[in-house]
Amino acid sequence: MKFCENPFNTLHVHPASYITCCPSWFTDSSEVTIEGKYENLWKVWNHERFQKLRSAWLNQDDSFCKNCVLPLLENSAMPIAGRVDPPIQSYMTPVMTRGPSVIVFANDMTCNLHCWSCRSRPIIEKRQDEIFRQTKNVLDTFHDSIKFISAIGSGDPLASPAWLKILQTFDIKKYDNLDIELFTNGLLIPKYWDSLSHIHNNITRIKMSVDAASKDIYEKTRLGGKFEDMDKAMKFISKLGKDFILNMVVESDNFTDIPLFIERAIEHNSTRVNLTMLRDWPDMRGGIATFKEKSLANVNHPKYDEFLKLLQDNEDLLSHSIVDASRVRPEGHAIL
Repeated sequence: MKFCENPFNTLHVHPASYITCCPSWFTDSSEVTIEGKYENLWKVWNHERFQKLRSAWLNQDDSFCKNCVLPLLENSAMPIAGRVDPPIQSYMTPVMTRGPSVIVFANDMTCNLHCWSCRSRPIIEKRQDEIFRQTKNVLDTFHDSIKFISAIGSGDPLASPAWLKILQTFDIKKYDNLDIELFTNGLLIPKYWDSLSHIHNNITRIKMSVDAASKDIYEKTRLGGKFEDMDKAMKFISKLGKDFILNMVVESDNFTDIPLFIERAIEHNSTRVNLTMLRDWPDMRGGIATFKEKSLANVNHPKYDEFLKLLQDNEDLLSHSIVDASRVRPEGHAIL
């Protein structure tokens, strides 16, 4: 990979920090993270750390991004089909006059579930007014350039009072052909969908984290959730005509559900299935000990051979056109 456009187009919004891509992909994320609470977000977008990152990429220097997933995929046995480096365009300069076109929000941990893989306890953030102000400031500041927003990678947008208010009061007329992705566990979509009627046409993608396809494994994995509610939500979303992505984080408790998960995704008109390996998430319940106990990327795991056999026995399903299984195959385990 000789060029990346993210530093010129993308802004990830966290509670008190900003970055241009997933922190895990950077060589040292502290070098490219803007810490602090800013009112003037142009000072963030043109911060000297972002300028250095952009200058590096304009000189085809990827030293800031040695952990990026794309080179790993390109050099693996399952390269990204048809991917080419994006061109360098005239607006791409170290100091940007154009705002970001892609905003990835992860600024609220509030969720109606408390899955052990991403949190140690149920979380309902109390700072809802602050979350609302920060989100609105981002949207207002960059409304001329924003083409896509993702809400939200850290919690559930419909469980968050701040984010629910943002979505229900969204002034869509301020934006030019804005696409909205709801990143959600899906359970609250049947309840709140009608209240979002003014942005129905702009919600082009629903990314639903499910992690299981059977009742016992779902309720063990998605703590606080009921299988029947998930099933109802999946059927509801499947009829909306949206780009419908289903996510499954694979670990020792749920890998046996992979075939059924894919079959249900096909049955419910999913447009993509993302299968990924468990990551050592900072807020995981039980910390590193739980990660080591559950991670099937460990070749010494007692269920590792059973996991590999399941993959081999279900190659047809894993090779289905909607399935991205690149990161659960052994050669992809280095790719988080």
